[in-house]
Amino acid sequence: MPSEIREWSVPAPVRALLWWPAIAFALVVVAPDAGVGAILGAGGVLAAGGALLPMAAKRLRRGHAAAAPAVSPTETTVEFSTLEMPRVTGERAA
Repeated sequence: MPSEIREWSVPAPVRALLWWPAIAFALVVVAPDAGVGAILGAGGVLAAGGALLPMAAKRLRRGHAAAAPAVSPTETTVEFSTLEMPRVTGERAA
């Protein structure tokens, strides 16, 4: 029996740390005297932001969904009409 394939995504703090090399390089170019402390601080800020921002976004979405008024299904239904074109025959046909 084949194993069940589970979807997996990179955790948010790790995704945020993917920016760390570029930011560290920019820090060294802009302020070479800042040194290791600024680079480590940037990594900490990125990891903290990657951990806190998804939680805040989830909380905002949950709060927004609770505050949104209920919409009846008839208000969200969209109907499209079809248009029939006559068949082109004879010399006008390409």
